[in-house]
Amino acid sequence: MEHILFIAMGWLVGGFVNGLAGFGAAMVAMPIISYVTDVSVLVPSATMIVLTLNCHAGWVYRNHIEWRYTRPLLIGALPGVVLSAYALQFAPEQLLRLGMGAFVAVYALWNLFSVTKEQRTINPAWGYVAGALSSSLGMAFSFNGPPLAVYTAYCGCPKNAVKAVISAGFILTGVLIVSTQFAVGKIDSFAFTIYAASVPAVVIGSKLGIYCSTFISEAVYRKFFFVLMIILGAKIAVTALQAIL
Repeated sequence: MEHILFIAMGWLVGGFVNGLAGFGAAMVAMPIISYVTDVSVLVPSATMIVLTLNCHAGWVYRNHIEWRYTRPLLIGALPGVVLSAYALQFAPEQLLRLGMGAFVAVYALWNLFSVTKEQRTINPAWGYVAGALSSSLGMAFSFNGPPLAVYTAYCGCPKNAVKAVISAGFILTGVLIVSTQFAVGKIDSFAFTIYAASVPAVVIGSKLGIYCSTFISEAVYRKFFFVLMIILGAKIAVTALQAIL
């Protein structure tokens, strides 16, 4: 019982960060949870928790969504499932994680300290690529966030619209991942127990983060967004490098 409460508190913190930035719940919660149990056994419940969290965020920001950036993302996610099933099974997993993590960290670091003040915007057509990469990486290796974060970093949208676009992408890929885990029998009664205990905490944390984000300016939000991307990318790269070595 004590472990379950600690796990729920970990997701409370993760939900708070997710409410502020629009992503990062699992990245924050899982290291906290690792102090009381093996993270690998919590992955099935984590995917369900994150999916529920993004459904909540998607509902909150539904009126802010920019469909010209979201539509390509959702369409591109569908062929990404095929890419995961066939092409990525031949790719070295840890090298792919290392490359993706390093790219995200360097990309965010460059943007965080870029001297230019001009607001750059990405062509919405890149959403097809981001959607395909997000769903394929999520299905194959359970990390679908980096392509979405890179894509939305310069979609030219205000912070609430960025969160709406990210949530939409996470919802679709999350449904695909959870459905696959159901099909292969990875989601059991233990996963449902952790899910039931953690969802109220993660939603409360998200609400607190969303509330606090209203006091953050667009400029501060973008800096926080890139800092979180650097941490996310570095974490993925370091974990992959440790596995290789």
